[in-house]
Amino acid sequence: MGKIFKYEWKKQMFSKYVIGGILLVLTLIFMLGTMLEREEWQATSLVLLVVAGAFTSMYIGVECLLVLNRDLRTKESHMLFMIPYPAYTILGAKILAAVCQILLTAALFVGAFFLCFSAYLAANSSFGQFFEILKRLLNEWVEIDITWDWTLLGIGQLIISWIGMIAAGFTAIIAVRTVFVQSKLATPLAIVLFFVLNWGMVKLVDLADRMIPVTASDFAHFWAQLGVLAVLAVMLLILSGWMAEKKLSV
Repeated sequence: MGKIFKYEWKKQMFSKYVIGGILLVLTLIFMLGTMLEREEWQATSLVLLVVAGAFTSMYIGVECLLVLNRDLRTKESHMLFMIPYPAYTILGAKILAAVCQILLTAALFVGAFFLCFSAYLAANSSFGQFFEILKRLLNEWVEIDITWDWTLLGIGQLIISWIGMIAAGFTAIIAVRTVFVQSKLATPLAIVLFFVLNWGMVKLVDLADRMIPVTASDFAHFWAQLGVLAVLAVMLLILSGWMAEKKLSV
């Protein structure tokens, strides 16, 4: 699995180099604007960072799905299932690579914002109060009170949500490609099935949440949603592996 993971990691790294380069340029513009007291440079770079984050989060989420669809459509990679590895191992390596790519991209953006905020606070001689100021600003702007338990749960929900989306995408692509191998209809049908699966997962998560008593704590509702989403993601991944093993192996 390690070799397959390295293969998938390298195959999707070019986009991360591009993202890292863009973030580096925008961060340097902000820091230069801070040193020269050019507020328009600071504002422009921050706006572009937010816009880049929005577009990047969408692209990174579907990049691994685009790669899988291309692998099955062109029959040019190890996803031909002719290599001596079980389908579950191949899909597991793809999912692990996708999650690591998402975490790497998130770390790049967090690092960029950290440097920008640090430069601003350093210019105003308040760097030592970085986390205190950040916590106060989040509480004032979006009414978020930072605590370790909610922070960890939020990170867990983000990761499991991404995995659920990837599982739905893998299931949709493999299911369609088993029927329409190289048909022009395969990609549009996979997209439709992908949205249907995600819609179904959301409905099931909402149903599980409504089964929790209203008097229950916010943590109970949160864990119920997280647990159902994780179970659904695992079920879809098992289904994807089964279809790949039975229908795509040659």
